[in-house]
Amino acid sequence: MTKVKRVKLGRKGQVVIPKEVREALGLREGDVLLVGVEGGRVILVPPEEYARRTKGALRGIWGSEEEISAHIQKERDTWEGRLKGS
Repeated sequence: MTKVKRVKLGRKGQVVIPKEVREALGLREGDVLLVGVEGGRVILVPPEEYARRTKGALRGIWGSEEEISAHIQKERDTWEGRLKGS
């Protein structure tokens, strides 16, 4: 079962992450966390974990690798033409 600790929201919206939670996650002073809302919950995620979770989430959204490569090449060719025509 998930350990749950009660914390109090401070005047400036600050929350202290309990020592047991920091130790369980290996968090130290100065570590960076991303803050978000997911399913009505506040979540704190290390950037590395967020990157791992979202890796590939947009794969295929702009087309296949071949289509993307063709588009990039077309743009490069256009840019090269502009440079040569200057």
